[in-house]
Parts: sequence; C-alpha cells; structure tokens
Amino acid sequence: MASDFLSPSITIIGGDYRHYLLYENFLQRGFSVSGIALQNSICHQKDCDGELYAESLTSVNTLLPSDVWITGIPFTKDQVHLYTENPHCLVTIDYFFHHLAQNIPKLLIGGHFPKEVVEFARTYQIPCHDLLKCDAIAIENAIPTAEGAIYHAIEASQSVLHKSPCVVFGFGKCGRVLAAKLKGLDAKVTICARKEEDLAAAEACGYDTKNYDDIISCLGSFMFIFNTVPARILDKKKLSYINKEAVIIDIASLPGGVDFETAKNLGITAKHCLGIPGKLAPKTAANILAKQIITLLKTV
Repeated sequence: MASDFLSPSITIIGGDYRHYLLYENFLQRGFSVSGIALQNSICHQKDCDGELYAESLTSVNTLLPSDVWITGIPFTKDQVHLYTENPHCLVTIDYFFHHLAQNIPKLLIGGHFPKEVVEFARTYQIPCHDLLKCDAIAIENAIPTAEGAIYHAIEASQSVLHKSPCVVFGFGKCGRVLAAKLKGLDAKVTICARKEEDLAAAEACGYDTKNYDDIISCLGSFMFIFNTVPARILDKKKLSYINKEAVIIDIASLPGGVDFETAKNLGITAKHCLGIPGKLAPKTAANILAKQIITLLKTV
C-alpha cells in the first residue's frame, strides 16, 4: 500500500497505452486512482480494482474532484479535446477547465502543455508540471527512444547495421545513447554536431566527427542516417547528396529535421518516428513516468 505521504486521490485522463499501464502501476502501489478515457481496447480486456471510465463522457455525466490530475502526453493534438487514444471518450479542454475551476486540484501533471493550460493553471494557482521538461525523464527515455530508432532503421533497410556507415545528427541526450547502441552493434558511427564541445565529447568517445558544413562531402557514404535535432538539418541541398538506398530515421520533435517531401520525391526512405517510448516500450515508459510522478506527489 502507498504510504501516508502518497495518499492523494489521483485521476489519469486520456493518453495512450502507457497511461493505462501507469494506472495499473499506481493501483499495484496502493494509490487511490481513477482512469478516464484510457485506451478502450485495453480497458475491457480485464477487470480492475480501481475506477475506469472508458465510454463517452456523457455517460459519466460529470468529472469527480481529484487531488491530482494526470493528462496525456501531449495534452492535446487537435487543440479542442484532451489527447486520448480512446475514440469513444472525448473530453473537451473547455469542459476540463470548467471542472478544474470548480474543483481546484493540488497538482496538474502532463506533457507538452499549450500556453492556455499554463495560463489557466497560473490563474487558478494550480501547480502545473510538464514532464517533458524534466531532465530525468528525458535521460531515461533516451534509452527506449534509441532502441526504437534502431528498430525502425532495421525494419526499413535491406542491409544490416553491422559495419554499416551511420551518421547521427546531434549529440544530446538521445544522440549519445543512440550512438553508443549503434557502436555496440559494430556500426561505423559518425557524429555530426554544431557545438564544438559536442564534437569534442564525441571524439573522446571514439566516434568520427563532422560539423554541419563538412558533412555534405561524405553524406553519400552513409547507409543509415539518424537525426535527433529539432531543426531543418537535412534540407533539399543535403538530401541531394544522400545515397538512394540509405534510410533516414528522424526522432526529433515536430516539425523534425528532414524535408520529407523532398526525400519522397528523391526516392529516399525517410521516417519521422515520434513518441517511440510510448509506442514501442509502453511498460518502460509508464515506469519512467511513475517514478517522476511519485517524486512530485511528495510535494502534495
């Protein structure tokens, strides 16, 4: 059972499969937890000890007060409803705001909150935590993200990574983990980065390095190209140098770092792989979220 300082009531609303697993995680820990608009196909596969609302919100009639609200990541995709993979239970942002204004929670937790959520929380003095801005989560998520990027690369290519020339754009949290895992598969890894300190760190790890200007001359030699930088790195000019048999895997947040339309016109395989932890490693992703959320609950 959860200890006394972890006793607030919790409601998880929306999200994808990892949020259902997060719901189960909290149940197993003994929390008082409810789930609303969780992924429908999963919710009906088994009986749960907590409260699960998987049908349309009109059948629920009204949201109940909760000390802590945990929303999906991102908070919304259409700017009208809270994000959920359950097509039968849509909750409008306006409806959600109205409820919170009438029943002020002690904590609002989610990810990729739009400006209107931050302003609403400030107006009603609701502590608001964006999990995507948490370094600890970003570092831990780099592992399933890197493994997922490699999975997508292998799936999209007719070649093995072993001894294949690969380039990783960016040497941040994800770039470092991805490069290490590629090296572990005996790929020939080159790091392309802008900052001198990143290039120096990459060289210290034993990787070949290139800056953005020098990379053009050797782009055609790479069979696997990974981008982690959320800026237009692979533009029309750079794409024209890439081998037509190469595979590009972009794991950068929207809008990504690849001119996908040009890549398609050139016949280059380019995949924008977003939300890898939640899609390919939902249990791990849920455990990572639970760990950080429990830390936040200690402040309630």
